[in-house]
Amino acid sequence: MIVAAPGRLSYAAGLALQLAARERVLAGGPDELLLLEHDPVVTLGRRGGAVDRAALARLCVPVVATDRGGLATWHGPGQLTGYPIVDLRRRHLSVGEFVATLGHLLEALCAASGVVATWDAARPGVYAGGRKLGSIGLHVHRGVTTHGFALNVDCDLAGFAAITPCGATDLAMSTLAREAPVAPTVPQVLEAARRAFLAAWPAPGGDRAGHGSAQGQRE
Repeated sequence: MIVAAPGRLSYAAGLALQLAARERVLAGGPDELLLLEHDPVVTLGRRGGAVDRAALARLCVPVVATDRGGLATWHGPGQLTGYPIVDLRRRHLSVGEFVATLGHLLEALCAASGVVATWDAARPGVYAGGRKLGSIGLHVHRGVTTHGFALNVDCDLAGFAAITPCGATDLAMSTLAREAPVAPTVPQVLEAARRAFLAAWPAPGGDRAGHGSAQGQRE
């Protein structure tokens, strides 16, 4: 698996990287993982989602429709967003197995920051004391995934107040910084995520795992 950390990007730039990675994986290349932060944005899943567009306009937050599963969510600085571009057929994984694996990886990332969080498959996400820390939403094309997960590390939650996150009107959002005994940083959680993914998904067929820049490098 190639892991790239291109920094903070617009949603459009991140999507372009995903689609380029998907083409490489479809052509037989190794799976890839993008770990990044986004400029503030609200994305809507295939089923849409409830948003207060006037409030988001006041916050200068654009709204973007996507082809991922799920409803409305917010992305922005202080939130680690991960896009695993994985050939499920090559890994012999069902979509459900892949989602569950992502959920348990998010649990482990929370635990590494000293936060006890639980993956809830019925409301796809990780929760600490009923407060949501991370979410998952995917799209699968010809067996290859795009989109992925978002984990609130130390972000401003104001953007969530202008939407109905995941369609749940009573959902409280939180961050690792609020829940952890010592507030983690995005770079710390990103590095933990890189290691966790490489351990969970060793490259199949003899490919060596790696990490690198925005372009990615294999070790």
